[in-house]
Amino acid sequence: MFGRGGTVGPLSDPVVRAAALQAFRAELPIDPDAKVHAVRRDRGGVSVQFEDETGQMRVESFEFCLAATGRRPNLSMLALENAGVELDANGVPLFDRTTLQCRGAPVFLAGDVNDDVPVLHEASDEGRIAGENAARFPRVTPGLRRSPLSITFADPQLATVGSKFSSLPTENVVIGEVNFADQGRSRVMMQNRGVLRVYADVATQRLLGAEMAGPRAEHIGHLLAWPHQQELTIPHMLTMPFYHPVVEEGLRTALRDVAAKLDTRSSAVER
Repeated sequence: MFGRGGTVGPLSDPVVRAAALQAFRAELPIDPDAKVHAVRRDRGGVSVQFEDETGQMRVESFEFCLAATGRRPNLSMLALENAGVELDANGVPLFDRTTLQCRGAPVFLAGDVNDDVPVLHEASDEGRIAGENAARFPRVTPGLRRSPLSITFADPQLATVGSKFSSLPTENVVIGEVNFADQGRSRVMMQNRGVLRVYADVATQRLLGAEMAGPRAEHIGHLLAWPHQQELTIPHMLTMPFYHPVVEEGLRTALRDVAAKLDTRSSAVER
C-alpha cells in the first residue's frame, strides 16, 4: 500500500498514528508517504517503480492496482461566482459552518458539496440546518453542530473525537494514554494492539478530545463524543460506571492517567 503525505486515516497524534501503522504493517507492507515514480501495465498486471523507506529504487509487480484518489465537490460548472459568493482557492464558496450560508448570497451548502466533513451524520445535520435557513431566509439562525466524531472501520479501528492532536493549544493541555497490548478484554479477544490518547484542559479539567487506534474504537468514540458535547470534566467522567470485563475499561485507564496528570499540574500551581 502506497500513501501520500504520511497520513494514516484521520489520525494526527504521532503516538496513535505509529501504533496504527505498526498494526497495519503486521498485515501488509505499507508506506504512508510513498515516493512512486511510475505505474505501468505489466504482463496482464501492474508494475510500480518506487523508492522504499531506505531510499532504494525498487520495482514490484501486482495483479491489480486500486487507486483511491479522493473526490472534490462538483461545483465548477455552476459559475457560482456570478451569484456574488466568495470562493476559496479550490473553488468552493466560503460559508458559515453554523448557518451553512455562503458569504454575500442567499445560497446554502450542505453535505459533501461544501468539502467540510464528508460523513453521513454531519451531512444529515447540515441538510436540516441549510434547509430550515433557506426556507425562512432572510431570518437565518445558527444550527446545532455536534461534537466532531470520525470512525474508520479498519482493523484495528481508528477514531477521533472533539479536538484532534493537531488542533490542540500549545499550552495547558495534558494527555492520558492507554496501550491495549496488556488490556484484559483485548487480550482475551486477541485484539490487543493499539493506543488511546485523551486530551484535557488544565484550567477547566474538561475533555478536549481524543484519538484512538484499537479494538472497539467505534464504541469508545461514541462514549467520548457524548461527554465532549456535554462539556464534562475528567473527574466527572470517572464517576460513570465501567463494567468488567470490557474493552471500555481501557478508556477508564486513560482517564485515570489524565486525571493524575491534572492533579500533578494543579499541585504544582498551588505550590
